Amino acid sequence: SIKNIDKVKGKYFNIGGGIENSISILELIEFLENEIGIKINWISLPWRNSDQKVFIAKIDEIAETLGWKPKINKEKGIKMMIDWLIKKDN
Repeated sequence: SIKNIDKVKGKYFNIGGGIENSISILELIEFLENEIGIKINWISLPWRNSDQKVFIAKIDEIAETLGWKPKINKEKGIKMMIDWLIKKDN
């Protein structure tokens, strides 16, 4: 809101689910397979030097500055995205 403009002016924040909502690609594939009921065929490719092994947005600063925290867990968020994609295509 506009009342927080002085707190955030000139700053940037990472926004994400935090460590409790982190998920690996393999976990995501398994979740999607169970959720949409299809087998996802994938292949493992060699690691690239530029690949990140892990990325989790550090959300401490926005939590401290504005009291913001994620309200939707990863499972619900993925389901919401699937529903949105289905509606978008219809």
